[in-house]
Amino acid sequence: MSQPKRSWSASNWKALTAAIIVLVVVLAVFGVTRIEPDYHPNSFTIKGMNVNDFTYVLQYDSWSDRHEARADLAKTPYDLLIMDSYYSCDAPDYGEGRWTSDEIDQIASGEGESSGKLVLSYLSIGEAETYRPYWNPGWDANDDGVPDSEAPEWLDIENPEWEGNYKVKYWLPSWQTLVFGSPDSALDIILGQNFDGVYMDLIDAYEYYEEQGVVDAARRMVDFVISISAYAKAEKAGFLLVPQNGEALAEISGYLDAVDGTGREDVLYIEDDRQPEEETEDVAALLQIFLNGGKFVLEIEYPTSPRAVNACYDFAEEQGYICYVGPVELDRIQVNHGFMPD
Repeated sequence: MSQPKRSWSASNWKALTAAIIVLVVVLAVFGVTRIEPDYHPNSFTIKGMNVNDFTYVLQYDSWSDRHEARADLAKTPYDLLIMDSYYSCDAPDYGEGRWTSDEIDQIASGEGESSGKLVLSYLSIGEAETYRPYWNPGWDANDDGVPDSEAPEWLDIENPEWEGNYKVKYWLPSWQTLVFGSPDSALDIILGQNFDGVYMDLIDAYEYYEEQGVVDAARRMVDFVISISAYAKAEKAGFLLVPQNGEALAEISGYLDAVDGTGREDVLYIEDDRQPEEETEDVAALLQIFLNGGKFVLEIEYPTSPRAVNACYDFAEEQGYICYVGPVELDRIQVNHGFMPD
């Protein structure tokens, strides 16, 4: 005789329901990534290319050698790549450490289906870096962070939060000629490497000088960016100028016309700590100026919690940005589950 089928009692169903609720709460609390996020990225047409994702790499130590790094950068299907123009900054081999124009062409063309991309070079215009070709160790021979008497007039104190980076009086012509306008300047070298544009960092250096009493520090930075833009676009039609941070400059005349888009770090999180809501709202209001002006916005975040990663991409979708969540070291190409480049 066959056994009768057992039916679940009401208590069984209540226990199962309670267990499911507990599981959902645990997943939410510990930030486990959704199995398949319902994500629809924003897109912008940039130089005739539909761009809805990007990645950001400034260090190449995670690759075994230059060839492997170049191959992986070429293969990645991200639509836009921000990278350093040097594979290695070890002196005295700056020339050998610089990516060649052929390598940049290969990276931009891609390897495999749908891996063609726009490539922007990182360029710091608001601080000097001790690992760049222009640096002279004699400018701070005792490494105390204070320029010696032989240092150029544009050099200021070392950034206490970033070793090897020194504040610069960016409005002085002697600094600006190191950035653009001569064969050995940083921008002119980048132009010769066939990059599609520059991703300009330390735009917000003007904030430090405002604190030092330079009342027109913001205007001076805007004028600097306008000069860079005019020069670069005259040298290469369609060359992209994309600043990182310093979004408040959009309220100063001339700035928005000089740039093609903007990047902003830490809009929603500072690593895994949520930004104060008021801070996020203030930044979003300024970034909206770029969107209203037909410019694209790149949101860069660095959390590691899957829950925070999800939140960053959701926020970007809602606001109209393109988002990338990557490692704070910017030393590899990161792909986040559910937000894979297409």
